[in-house]
Amino acid sequence: MAQLTAETVRKIAREVFDYEITDHDAHSVANTDGAMLTLARHLGALPLSGIGPAFGYANLTAEAAHLNAKKA
Repeated sequence: MAQLTAETVRKIAREVFDYEITDHDAHSVANTDGAMLTLARHLGALPLSGIGPAFGYANLTAEAAHLNAKKA
């Protein structure tokens, strides 16, 4: 399986975000992203069917109601 390299991280930062990062930071990002992508492959095996998306309409309205209740 292909790994995210520091060179790729630097290119994405430069071309997409017009941001320059150091070699050290690029290596750190590549390692962190590699670990996150590895863990993300296992998400389908988790029993998440009853959980709505974090920014789904139901969760946003529930959070708004919660915040408004604190004001009252």
